[in-house]
Amino acid sequence: MQSLLDDLCDFNRTRLGLGINVTPTSVDLADVFTDELDQLRAVHPDRLIEMESQGNAQGVWDGPRLQQVLGNLVLNALRYGAPNAPVCVVVTGDEAEVCFEVRNSGPAIERSELERIFDPLQRGLDHRNRLDGEGSLGLGLYIASEIVKAHHGAIEARSDQTETVFAVRLPRHQQRS
Repeated sequence: MQSLLDDLCDFNRTRLGLGINVTPTSVDLADVFTDELDQLRAVHPDRLIEMESQGNAQGVWDGPRLQQVLGNLVLNALRYGAPNAPVCVVVTGDEAEVCFEVRNSGPAIERSELERIFDPLQRGLDHRNRLDGEGSLGLGLYIASEIVKAHHGAIEARSDQTETVFAVRLPRHQQRS
């Protein structure tokens, strides 16, 4: 319930033009994401969630907010992906940025749905069949995209018959607003 209320507050802030609050500090995304994935594995012990990390994942970002992004993306992959296939998180860092992807197998997302997937109050076409008692307002991907924007990053989704990938790119150095 608290998560739904937090999502509604974040949604209202963005609609009022206030944006998402971020408090950047020095963090290692590999460590932050390992903690989040451990929690998700505990909640979903029947699912395989893997992570691989390459390069330097250190930067100045809001760790808890990026955990929220990862959590939203992984929960989405668990909810809509193939239940017998792993969800894979890949973190890569180079000199200019850190990227992370959440990959899962399952049915491809239709092109028309991909075009509006980060819009608020949108849920997957088969959401009625997939709700698992956790409740969903269709705000998770929208809030994830707003958090990424607050970090001056970019998020995208692509999907075909082999996999669905949500990719996030975060600049290592914060831009001045």
